[in-house]
Amino acid sequence: MEKYIIAVDMDGTLLNSANRISERTREVLQWLIDEGHYVVPATGRTRILIPEEFSVLQGVKCGITENGAVVWDYDKNEMIWRKPMPEGIVSDIFKDVQESGISGWIGEAYTKGIAYADAADREFVIAKADKLEKTFVDYFLDRHEFVENLAGRKDILDCSEKVNIYFDNLDNSRDLREKWKDMEDVAVTTSISGNAEFNAAGVDKGVGLAMLRSRLGIDRAHVIAFGDNENDLEMLEAAGIGVAMGNAKQYVKDVANEVTGDNDHDGVAEFLEKYFERI
Repeated sequence: MEKYIIAVDMDGTLLNSANRISERTREVLQWLIDEGHYVVPATGRTRILIPEEFSVLQGVKCGITENGAVVWDYDKNEMIWRKPMPEGIVSDIFKDVQESGISGWIGEAYTKGIAYADAADREFVIAKADKLEKTFVDYFLDRHEFVENLAGRKDILDCSEKVNIYFDNLDNSRDLREKWKDMEDVAVTTSISGNAEFNAAGVDKGVGLAMLRSRLGIDRAHVIAFGDNENDLEMLEAAGIGVAMGNAKQYVKDVANEVTGDNDHDGVAEFLEKYFERI
């Protein structure tokens, strides 16, 4: 059997609404790894923020993180592809949001696998935990490095590969993405309601997948990718088989080759069980 890359988005795809990976899905993925295939997390998260329960899978060799800005070789614990944002851009993004006068936003920056956030935002999330989505609270308080005045930490921001800005008002997220989407130095996308994600221009999960495929010597026809949101579009198009989740945005389903069940009903496992039983 030819080896496949199975690239799987995390939020809204592999993770269900409770931010968990079901036992059925874990069993299917472990079976595929044991059969010699490459199961690859393909996420907007940085490496440290990939859910710990994903680590129960034995034999995961590679990861596509930060929307394709970093590709990891886990066996060697090294980055085999990394594209940081241009110097000064992340500071400009933070400054733009600060000067807009908008309240109710939180920022984070990803640098070489580490997730940085502002210490003041940590206190804000703790204080407002009962009014925020539990999945976000758990995500934000877990495994971040909290620093004072993140927006002023050029030593962190100038070597970041990605920055996230979360808004409690969806219109603010949309407006910020619209303002920056035509800037030639950055790529702008979103993965969950209310966030705006920035990478260097030319970076997306499709690029990360192509880098990994070249490294492993895997033909495009032997790549299956799963996703649900805007930041998955290029990856689905770059795969031999792009699979949209049942809960995916309609425009994601429109570019996919296949549509499977939703993330609360084992959509990833459903497709893989059927596909690998018939080849």
